[in-house]
Amino acid sequence: MPTTKKPRLTATAQRRRLFAIMKKTCGHAHFATVDRGQPWVRSISPIVDKDLSIWIATFASSRKVGHIRSNPKVCLEFVSQPDGDQAAVVVGVARVVRDRSEKEAAWKLAPYDLATYFPDGPGSRDYCLLRIVPAEIRWRESWAGGTKVYRPKSGSGRRPSRA
Repeated sequence: MPTTKKPRLTATAQRRRLFAIMKKTCGHAHFATVDRGQPWVRSISPIVDKDLSIWIATFASSRKVGHIRSNPKVCLEFVSQPDGDQAAVVVGVARVVRDRSEKEAAWKLAPYDLATYFPDGPGSRDYCLLRIVPAEIRWRESWAGGTKVYRPKSGSGRRPSRA
């Protein structure tokens, strides 16, 4: 019996599908950093833009910021609840964002109220923004569909769009 090959997804189609998975699951994602060879995983709510730029708002004094300053390698997992059918695992590096306009733009893009945690706004000394720069994203739309690999072009991780 002849088999039909599934057509390869274009980069644009992959980004659209990845964005849908990440937006759907960004309320509860898992973020791993490394400290002296020991992985640390915690739940976070990342900020995701249409171009697959990813940011994490956190406290400047958090353990994860210290880890990233020592070792920027990170892993971020988006997974649908409760069955884990859809998932995206981002492997890359994290950078501390110092640019005020980028911090303000990510603040506006966040799907939750950052003022709850940083009442002094995006200029708060406590507010730290991390930009995740993906090297590779392994993802699936369903368990049956198998895992796909997306490798962003260098230069991804731009400023948030003005949504």
